[in-house]
Amino acid sequence: MAALVGGCALAAKPAPATYDLTAPTRFPANIGSTSVQFAVTEPTVVGALDSERIVVRPAPTQITYLGKAQWSDRAPKLVQARLIDAFQNTDRVRSVGVPGSAVVSDVGLVTDLRDFHVDAETNTAVVAINVRIVGDQSGRVVASKTFEARQPVADGSVESMVAAMNDAFETVATDIVMWTLAKI
Repeated sequence: MAALVGGCALAAKPAPATYDLTAPTRFPANIGSTSVQFAVTEPTVVGALDSERIVVRPAPTQITYLGKAQWSDRAPKLVQARLIDAFQNTDRVRSVGVPGSAVVSDVGLVTDLRDFHVDAETNTAVVAINVRIVGDQSGRVVASKTFEARQPVADGSVESMVAAMNDAFETVATDIVMWTLAKI
């Protein structure tokens, strides 16, 4: 039995390297503030992005994944968590969280993750998120905007791809925070 267990351990594939996104911590001095309590939804997303796998597009209509790398959570969940972190990092919001948490929200930040990949043709990381500010009681869309950033990938390494994805995400997250705090 010990020989079988040992053989299985040797045959097992190594776990993929796991990467995380970071939320921005620096914001322009002219950043707004709000006493509005709000919730950030988990972004809607197409099936190919609803995964821990890191997406690479070799062509506009083709999707592949990095083989030995993954995100620390499903992309939509990770983006939601880091957007919340970004708002909290400003120290300019009264309360922000996830829908259904103990805090009663005045508005919701409804998000759609439109792009979250490395474009292999242009060697660029692409992040695009659509945001709608929606009144929680009325359901009325107060404002809507799509934010996009592209960041060159330094080389073909996984680390460079992840770093470019993180930089593009931080740019988009900063823009979302600035815009949202100006609107609510």
